[in-house]
Amino acid sequence: MRRWAGVLCLMLVVAPCASCAAQDATVTVDTSVRHQTILGWGKSTPWAPAPALVREIVLERAVNDLGLTRLRLEPPSGNRTTHRNWEWVNDNEDPREINWEGFSTQALDARVSEWVVPFKEAVEARGEPFTLYVSPSFFDGGSSGTVPPWLLNDPEEYAEWATAILLRLRDRHGVTADCYCICNEAGNNNAFRPQTVGEMIRALGPRMRELGLPTMIQFPESINVAVAMRYIEALQDQADIWEWVGLISYHLYGPKDRLAELREFAFARGLPTAQTEFMRLTIDDLYRDLTVGGCSYWEIYGLGGPDYATIEGGISSDSFRGGNHYWRFRQVLHYVRPGAVRVEATSSDPTLRVLAFEDDGAVTVVLINTTQPHEDRAVTLAGLPPGIYGVCRTVGAGPYDEGGLIDVRADGRASLDVVADSVYTLYPHPGANQPPTVTAWRARPAFLHTPDDSVRLSVAATDADLDDLRCAWRVVTQPQGAQVSIADAMAPSTQASGLSVPGEYLFAVEVSDGEHAVERRLMVPVFAENQPPVPVDVHNRIPVMVSVREGRTELRGGGRDVEGDTLTIRWSIASQPPGANALLETPGEQKCQVTGLTVPGDYVFRFELSDPTHTVAEELTVPVTR
Repeated sequence: MRRWAGVLCLMLVVAPCASCAAQDATVTVDTSVRHQTILGWGKSTPWAPAPALVREIVLERAVNDLGLTRLRLEPPSGNRTTHRNWEWVNDNEDPREINWEGFSTQALDARVSEWVVPFKEAVEARGEPFTLYVSPSFFDGGSSGTVPPWLLNDPEEYAEWATAILLRLRDRHGVTADCYCICNEAGNNNAFRPQTVGEMIRALGPRMRELGLPTMIQFPESINVAVAMRYIEALQDQADIWEWVGLISYHLYGPKDRLAELREFAFARGLPTAQTEFMRLTIDDLYRDLTVGGCSYWEIYGLGGPDYATIEGGISSDSFRGGNHYWRFRQVLHYVRPGAVRVEATSSDPTLRVLAFEDDGAVTVVLINTTQPHEDRAVTLAGLPPGIYGVCRTVGAGPYDEGGLIDVRADGRASLDVVADSVYTLYPHPGANQPPTVTAWRARPAFLHTPDDSVRLSVAATDADLDDLRCAWRVVTQPQGAQVSIADAMAPSTQASGLSVPGEYLFAVEVSDGEHAVERRLMVPVFAENQPPVPVDVHNRIPVMVSVREGRTELRGGGRDVEGDTLTIRWSIASQPPGANALLETPGEQKCQVTGLTVPGDYVFRFELSDPTHTVAEELTVPVTR
């Protein structure tokens, strides 16, 4: 065995060890029994703008390492300091004529050009299909705000609203959405009942085809499987709806006992299924959704995106936010690519779960040994196509490491010692020597304040062929007048000093196996003084669109601080219509009720965010109608 840069690389044993106290298990793969085709792995589109290097790191990890291919895009919603609803008021009285001045195109354009287009390009550069779906929210109590009455009460107006988004994506950005959801989590704190959704599908489906859009409806995108089945059953006999539906999707916040029913309903109609949101996903959810739910799409909601705090501080060395289960998910997502078919795989030990996939004759097997109490297992695999396989694993929370190659002979059998609390992947090796995989590259601390002038740089990597790895650090750019020195440029962990001038220092590290070299870059900012805090998501809600009849709303705002300083908040009234007398109930809290909005017009509220050194402010305008 060998250690390098803190990553343990093991040559996995190809026959059970006689002295091990491992439990024996036999895993049998049967490629003649075929299940769903994998169509893609997804996530939600990041919402914060980011420097080019941050996007580079996020796309490298999300697309090329984790293996994501799909994005969920939510249109602009709510009333924020940065934007308002996609359509704040009705653009005009004709649902067949789009008045682009009535839509929040700037906010959508920025997000799509910043994240969607580069993500699409990164996926397609791999030779894989990029997919995107649009999923608007209309939560009565959420920051998106309730659905405007002209949309709720007129399916043709809704069709105009939706096609305006789809046309903007296609005609401005060259992105054609594969699917569109009528409402994210219909029936959950919103007015979208089954018949409402059905009426809007009837209006939107034909309109999309008239405009040359191939987009299909993703339905029902419900909060859980039970609600999804309720919406499906309410509309199941309406054929003029189902001709437009291309995907059955669900979230995981609640009952899952009808998941097999959902799968069978979808499969009977030739439709794939998708799990598209849950904030606490584990490998157990992935296994269940693929086997019981038959999912062709599977999404890691909120994971695999940028760390917004580091973006706001200008720090990109640790910009990727993978989550505690990143490495376990990678054991499946990285190796199972769109087009692979899940095939039958059984285990003699039910606590050792198994997934198997066939892609153009090659088979990938995932062994999930995470059931408690955790135990080592000596596993015999049968039914494998002959050939050379790579083996990798993640133990606990990871990171993953490679374990070398296994030659499976004509009998289709192989043996592995699988340690407790682990996920192993047996994948077809392409034959040629493979580049190393960099699993981490960072600076500690991630940023400096003068007069501190040194950081520790570190890199970790693993190699499928177990080649000896070498690294080389270099300074790419530094502020004028700085003279950075690297103590040992060939060491996986080394000290860089001389970061004495405020500004941005860009480092690069190259990892080589002697045949291939992989480079990663990281940036270390040096600040001359304490950095100001950054306001986050300053908006109003409950209600978002306010009339004198309600006469009230709730102001909300938060903040982040690079140094982690204690932050204080202060709301105040910057201006209000003549004769108005608005009242702030809790001006020192993140959530501040404001009452007395009884005069129509624009109310401007000032949100101040302070650390011990700085105060920054944003102004939020809340229009109040009659």
